[in-house]
Amino acid sequence: MNNLNVVSILSNDYAEYFGFVQSEVDEMLIHYGLEDRIGEAKHWYDGYRFGQTEVYNPWSMINYVDGIVNAKIPYPRPFWAHTSSNSIVKEVIERADGFTKDEIEKLVNGGTITKTIHEDVTYADIYKTQDNLWNFLFFTGYLKAGEMSFDGMNMQLNLSMPNMEIKYIYQHCILDWFREQVKTIDFTELYSAILAGDAESFEKMLRRQLKASISYHDSGEAFYHGFMLGILGGMDGYAAMSNRESGFGRSDIILKPLYEEDVAVIMEFKYVKNIKEMDAMCDDALRQIDDMNYEDVLTEDGYFNIVKYGICFYKKTCRIKKDKNQKNS
Repeated sequence: MNNLNVVSILSNDYAEYFGFVQSEVDEMLIHYGLEDRIGEAKHWYDGYRFGQTEVYNPWSMINYVDGIVNAKIPYPRPFWAHTSSNSIVKEVIERADGFTKDEIEKLVNGGTITKTIHEDVTYADIYKTQDNLWNFLFFTGYLKAGEMSFDGMNMQLNLSMPNMEIKYIYQHCILDWFREQVKTIDFTELYSAILAGDAESFEKMLRRQLKASISYHDSGEAFYHGFMLGILGGMDGYAAMSNRESGFGRSDIILKPLYEEDVAVIMEFKYVKNIKEMDAMCDDALRQIDDMNYEDVLTEDGYFNIVKYGICFYKKTCRIKKDKNQKNS
């Protein structure tokens, strides 16, 4: 057997057997009385294309239905997120240069990238070039094929994220990468600016970090919340409390010092899709801190030297305002 016919992810032959087609998913969900979940299942687990046939991830679909019916877990989960093959995504992110970071960011924000596809790339070749890593991600299901074109003898494909489950994996790996990067950066000046109430310097240094990161804008405040926790986690003598109940709600981040006489900090985050709204949303964040009495959790414990920040994010930039009525003692 020295002349095998290889059926790849680009072939039409047997395409419907590599996963569940829509009619099979519909039948499964209807059988268990879950027909109202058809849209949710499609958003999370559909989108894999073999040849011209779009299929669902069968492993994830089975676990999704089992989770709802037997485990009584009423929401979708990323079942592929804990498999060992995710190390390839991690490698792409860790090895990314500035151009590749932009491509990753474009993908996780719902865009497409165009890559030359080589069907003969083997596992031994994947780390030789960045393009080989993209190829491997495509052939292992972490990217979905779109429009095909040819540049001379080379086949080019528009690639995108297949579904929400795969997007979650990229987002998870990006945050892990960022946390590791943060450990190598000295944030002493940034911490000093925060505690001194120097909103201008704080904003300038935070923008610098945002420019160097990979962000995904459709996640809104959730991404920026994790981003800030990663940066603030290294403040010596401070505990960064996230979403802690205080007053009439939950503040985004409170920096609580070890000693009551030291400066405590309250931060409230906003995210906008229009850069012109940033100033107004910073003001809104500061009003929220006061209206919801977020400082109560600090004053009840004897902290009265409190700095309040309203922070608004837009893509890879930010605007920071400090409470002008600050009365530190």
